[in-house]
Amino acid sequence: MTLQPRQKAILAAVIERYVENAEPVGSTTLAVDPYFTAQVGNVSSATIRNELAELEAAGLLAHPHTSAGRVPTDAGYRYYVNEILRPRALKPNERAQIAARIAAPAASVEDALREATAALAKLTGYPAVASLPTAQRDTMRHLQINPVPPQRLILVLVTAAGRIDHRMFEVDQEVPSSRLTTVVNFLNEKLSGRSLSSLRTLPFEDVAEGLHDAATINLARRAWELVRQSVADVTDERIVVQGLITLLDEPEFSDIQQARAAMRLFEDGPAMSDLLRSSLERAAIVPESASRADRYVSPHTIIIGSEHPKVDNPTVERFSFVGIAYGAGGEVLGTVGIMGPTRMKYADAIALVPALAARLQVSLETL
Repeated sequence: MTLQPRQKAILAAVIERYVENAEPVGSTTLAVDPYFTAQVGNVSSATIRNELAELEAAGLLAHPHTSAGRVPTDAGYRYYVNEILRPRALKPNERAQIAARIAAPAASVEDALREATAALAKLTGYPAVASLPTAQRDTMRHLQINPVPPQRLILVLVTAAGRIDHRMFEVDQEVPSSRLTTVVNFLNEKLSGRSLSSLRTLPFEDVAEGLHDAATINLARRAWELVRQSVADVTDERIVVQGLITLLDEPEFSDIQQARAAMRLFEDGPAMSDLLRSSLERAAIVPESASRADRYVSPHTIIIGSEHPKVDNPTVERFSFVGIAYGAGGEVLGTVGIMGPTRMKYADAIALVPALAARLQVSLETL
């Protein structure tokens, strides 16, 4: 679709005003707007009205029955994002807030994501979401085995993503602390850094290679069985959500029923996981050294309204998602971004989301 310069200016003006006040925009409003006339010159209301009708016929604007003004459609937002909008520079105070909130080193991926999404929600005014690494991408960080008198042991497994699992098991007799230390050190040496998916299929014989004492091998086998059970129970539908309360500030969700439907969407783990996974398939890690131009989120990482993958909750079509992959060491771990009404401040989102992902990468590199 090709628009003339004046049509682009009118479409941009309608979208930017609608984003600002959630009110349909009419020809008279634009004709007396000094910023708009400075761009296109003095244009009569009749001319603008004709152009609005053309944009409506093209499917870029809609005409609410109760108003003389127009509002953007999903296609209108898409054209605006793809063809008109240009990235803005990150403001110094925004960069400072991101750096202060996401400080290296991170305790875990989950802790880093909670800080990152909290910062993103505060900066944008929209709910921020992130997917934790899937079991395929998550790795084992370390395990610990502690005695629970009189004859029980508790195994604690921690992954790089911050997953923590406790497993209790009984033993025939008290285990010497030296044997516990040997098994813990040995298993950590063998297993740390391996992906959870690889642990599911790793034979014990490969794990136990190098152990010779029968009692130590037996204890290592028991611990290994618990590790296998733990990673087998890991699910891939874990997400982090921050700033959900900001939705109540948006006119689209001032109605209690609409607000409840929106809240239910964010609580729908499978639906949110599908959305983030869809974005992850098309996203790429943004390096900290990237230029401002390179930090532009491509349209493929912006999902607008009806473009969302089909899920059981139709409320998703009232939202836009701007997201990008995050990761460390050149490996993509998940997606982080914001979800707001389709009447979103896309310029802010496009500036902030990649910058935050780049800073998050710095934090995760310390794990």
